[in-house]
Amino acid sequence: DGDRILEIGCCFGQCTVLLAQRAAEVLALDTSQECVELATTRFSEANLLERVRAERLDVLAHPELLRILGSCDPPFTVIFADIGGNRQLEHVVKLLRLLSVTMHSVQYVAVKSEQLAESLAEAPEDASLRRSWWQGHLRSSLPPVKVPRRPMQKILMRPVRRTPDGREICRFANYGTCSKGEECKYDHSHCHCCGNEGHFAQHCSSLEQEATGAEVLDDALEVFPEGSYSQCSAVAERLFEALRAGGRLAAGGE
Repeated sequence: DGDRILEIGCCFGQCTVLLAQRAAEVLALDTSQECVELATTRFSEANLLERVRAERLDVLAHPELLRILGSCDPPFTVIFADIGGNRQLEHVVKLLRLLSVTMHSVQYVAVKSEQLAESLAEAPEDASLRRSWWQGHLRSSLPPVKVPRRPMQKILMRPVRRTPDGREICRFANYGTCSKGEECKYDHSHCHCCGNEGHFAQHCSSLEQEATGAEVLDDALEVFPEGSYSQCSAVAERLFEALRAGGRLAAGGE
């Protein structure tokens, strides 16, 4: 009760209805538009549209959007993931690794995966040995693959931050060049990194202190093929609208 749940792989919404009946809010995602539409119909019939919303989104194809979900306030505290019970273990491990570096407020993750269950059955019983076994499993399942990404994608992976008066700080001006200049509706006077006025993040002494955490996310994202932001920008906007409708994200997202 009171949890805000992110469901990755809602299918037709049967499990989603059970979650919504017990949670404060649920955002259900699926890669199939047909599933999203049928799930939405199910939510309407159960009179749950005020607490649950379905959106079409493939987080494995567009992992950069998990950064958006991770910056929601109030945050998601529970994740239910079912990207196909018979999906290859590699895909499941990729998802778990991404969640670990983007969804920092999550307290509980439930995963439906036959291969993961079989793999965990072989893990050591000792807790300390189990942890090192799992870390080794992550490394073996996710060999590092360097993939170049567009500068715009890297900038948009930065979390949304605001000035003391609530205006969103322009990430393009802070980490690159804002093509809109003075016509930009976002703040150009504050540093996106430290929040102070008078300089941009690319010249901020605090930026290096953030590098370690950013590199962890970069390593996690580099195992995915490069996505085109131009193709997923419409998806991102629909996601923003769903989050705003549920009160999980302040209006004015970039």
